[in-house]
Amino acid sequence: MIMLHELEEFTQQHQNSRIDLENNFIVASDDELAKEYKDVVNDGDSCTLVSVIPTHDADIGDEDNRRLQNNLYFMVIKKTDGKAGPEKRLEIFKKCQIEIKALLVKIVGLHENFSEDCVFRNIDLNSFRIDPVQDYLGANGFQIEFSTRTLF
Repeated sequence: MIMLHELEEFTQQHQNSRIDLENNFIVASDDELAKEYKDVVNDGDSCTLVSVIPTHDADIGDEDNRRLQNNLYFMVIKKTDGKAGPEKRLEIFKKCQIEIKALLVKIVGLHENFSEDCVFRNIDLNSFRIDPVQDYLGANGFQIEFSTRTLF
């Protein structure tokens, strides 16, 4: 099981390494994020990293092979003025795409060069999915989801 303190440490380190990630939130629901995100401005090139608390599915082959599939979900979003035209929205998508790609590169890099305690050492590389996020809580950007396996 991916422990929340590991997820928190990873997201904080990633935010600190990226000049255009203004903040990050770890949340369990849309309602919780709506409360946290309402006062965020995202001026200039600033974006927000959102991590959703993972869900876990059992993967128990036998008594000696007990694992969990951890379903991870991240977003990079940026506040968008509701009156913004198509050009402005496209610029926001471009900024967020740079940040979601940096996140993907970081996660895959950690997977490829893992240490024994790396949270991303057993990623299912075929499980990555990146989708645009449009008009979500007044923001646009991208989301990435993937699965990893950990010991029970």
